[in-house]
Amino acid sequence: MVTKKDTATKKDKISIDKELKARMKIFKEALKSEEKMLELHDSIYGSEVLIRFEVFLPSRDPLLFADGLFLYMNDQGEIVDAEYLIKVEDKVTVSKLKPNDLKVVKELFKESFSLEIE
Repeated sequence: MVTKKDTATKKDKISIDKELKARMKIFKEALKSEEKMLELHDSIYGSEVLIRFEVFLPSRDPLLFADGLFLYMNDQGEIVDAEYLIKVEDKVTVSKLKPNDLKVVKELFKESFSLEIE
């Protein structure tokens, strides 16, 4: 049975696929023409630095089971987001942390990593 949520997701995916295809066409054209490349670069209105640290937690048998965190830092060196991951054999599952869990992770790891951008 297809629900409204399933239908919305399919419509969103179709829209995303269509937009990605259009962007890739522009990117390929830019690779073929320096003028198009400069035009594309000049039209980009902004960018953001986001660094991902992968933290692998201790495991008795990392080949069978491993877990860890993806910590995302902004260009000021602050943790702004995090995800928890589990790897069982070859299958990896990633889950976004809930706000209260994110606060704990931020506090625990805030001094563990440093970022220096020049």
